[in-house]
Amino acid sequence: MMRAIWILLLVLAAALGPSGPVRAAAGSPTILEDLQYQVSLGMWQDLARVHLRLFRVEPGRFRAEVTGAAQGAWKILNRWLPERYETEMALEGGRLKPLVFREVFEAQGQRISKEYRFDYAGEVLESWRGVDGRGPVREWQIPLKEPVYDPFTLFYNVRLGAMGPLKPGQVLKVAAIPNPEPREMVINLGQKTRHSWKVMLSVKFKGGAEEYGPYFLLFTPQKVPQTAWMRVLGVAKLSGELLNPQGIMKDGIPGAPQLSQQNGASGKPPAPALP
Repeated sequence: MMRAIWILLLVLAAALGPSGPVRAAAGSPTILEDLQYQVSLGMWQDLARVHLRLFRVEPGRFRAEVTGAAQGAWKILNRWLPERYETEMALEGGRLKPLVFREVFEAQGQRISKEYRFDYAGEVLESWRGVDGRGPVREWQIPLKEPVYDPFTLFYNVRLGAMGPLKPGQVLKVAAIPNPEPREMVINLGQKTRHSWKVMLSVKFKGGAEEYGPYFLLFTPQKVPQTAWMRVLGVAKLSGELLNPQGIMKDGIPGAPQLSQQNGASGKPPAPALP
């Protein structure tokens, strides 16, 4: 259940739209956005606090991360909480490509670090795993024949318009990071009003059973999620809620074409949808 909290917030973090820059200290990456979310579970309203950050590392290179900690008495659960999810991305041709996706968590008393490395020149995707601080060892390697995305990169590309125009009732299926079996993220775009847009996301083995989800997100008309939630143990509602909506900035990822916030179009033909 506890890891589900972080998967939920990873989904929420990834869905956040890019924002205008805020300068960090000299020599540090530029902070594009730093938002804080509160995690609740049923009647417990402040189980954890999570920061969602997007950095510009250098021109055309970006890093998205989610970090956080349990609050109050819930701090006893910290040893079950993953410490970090992180993606390094490159902007090419108006579209973001994942370079490395990392996660750090504890499992069966061990501290696990995993990296998924995208080698586009060699057309392979590699999984590396380290335990308790020891150097990573390659777990597997598979051909990289189609666009494969982690949740961060997928949703930033949605915000950039790289998946083409979106409308209610549409279902998007995108290849997710394998395990090493092929998986896909399935996004159902639901009811849309003047004030909100409901979205449901799940991760499934390709052509098979559901692995994670479903997760539900509520977006503003500008496709910025305010809340995300899921059901755990069949009855309890696990949710993440934005605490500082004033932190949502409006400019965009530097160097990337942006869609109009009013009508979802930039006046130029949309980029073709991903396979």
